[in-house]
Amino acid sequence: MSVMTFSRTQYLAALLAVLAALPALFFVAHLFLPITWQSDTMIARSEVAVCKTSTTEADKEICYEKNVPKLMEQGLSMERMFSVVRSIQTIDSGYQSCHVLAHVITEKEVAKDTSKWKDVVVRSPVGMCGSGAMHGAFQERFREDSFPDASVSEIQSMLSGVCDPRDEWNPTYLDRSSCMHGMGHLLLYVTDADVKKSVALCEAVAQSPDYDFRQTCLDGVFMQLYQPLEPEDETLIRRIAPAAKQTKKFCAQFTGLTYNVCVKESWPAVSGSVDTSAGFEALCAQTTDRNAQITCASGLMYAVIETSHYDMPRAEAFCRGMKDKGIRDICWARTASKFVWADWRNIPVALNICSAVVPEESKSACWEELESYAVQGMPQDSQQTKALCRGMPEPWRTNCAKRTSTRL
Repeated sequence: MSVMTFSRTQYLAALLAVLAALPALFFVAHLFLPITWQSDTMIARSEVAVCKTSTTEADKEICYEKNVPKLMEQGLSMERMFSVVRSIQTIDSGYQSCHVLAHVITEKEVAKDTSKWKDVVVRSPVGMCGSGAMHGAFQERFREDSFPDASVSEIQSMLSGVCDPRDEWNPTYLDRSSCMHGMGHLLLYVTDADVKKSVALCEAVAQSPDYDFRQTCLDGVFMQLYQPLEPEDETLIRRIAPAAKQTKKFCAQFTGLTYNVCVKESWPAVSGSVDTSAGFEALCAQTTDRNAQITCASGLMYAVIETSHYDMPRAEAFCRGMKDKGIRDICWARTASKFVWADWRNIPVALNICSAVVPEESKSACWEELESYAVQGMPQDSQQTKALCRGMPEPWRTNCAKRTSTRL
């Protein structure tokens, strides 16, 4: 009986053959493995491959919004969906804005059982996709169920406590503010596009004992009016859209805070308002006073960055074009915080903007903005807060650590 023996050369050749076959084996396994058995990274790579022909940020957003939500139909949980989205952004560095995609994911989750929509709000991730997940949960609950005949007090009772801390949900100030913003979107559905009633509801539900969130609630109402994302949104506002496009006349029916919010959120109907520095300043100049003008500019800068798909050269040119020093400071500062708002993993990007991009005359405003974001938007003594505070120069570094109870 002969015994087969292998020389070292034959052994190495066999090993190399096996190693060479591994990619093909993994590819075949990927084709036949149920999606729920695949790793998040493996799934993300497949999605990136599907969208590889999309080269611009805008095209990438459309491609991922079209394809990624289909994964839920194959059994992926909402939590895993967002893990996959994070992996996609890690692999495809050109994809930044997943706000609308997050809307769609939580909308599909709420659609499974609308009675559990408040649970989905609590489960929605923070620190990524600009709180789009939370907003989607709100909108889906009342997409088809409106209560145009219900009184303000009846609707207030229905929505009471949604954005308040409870059980294991311990939201930051910005989490709660974002929740109230989502509430504003929701109210236009609940009232069947009755803007004045939606405004009255913001007055009723958005003033908690500790904070006044009317601003962000009203932002949501008028954003829903001026920025419809889906066919259902277009249908909702069809009756009032023609009047709303006459922005000056439409906003003039409101006063005070509501008027100022209407002016700011009317930007999609005002040519040049987020495309040119002059148009930007002109829109915010329509508000009632300097404080309102500053608030307008602060909020509108996020729209500028979003619509430019996080194009930093464009943002730099935009800020340099501001004639008003105070507005110019806001432009630089909010550009930096917008990147953190979109995804906490962008903290190094935001720090670099303040330290290396922003002109010396505006650096203080930039660092103050990031310090404020850490205080209002991040858990105390978290790894993200440590990273943000630690990256600041003095005195903001020490102030940031102290105000967030963070040990550096």
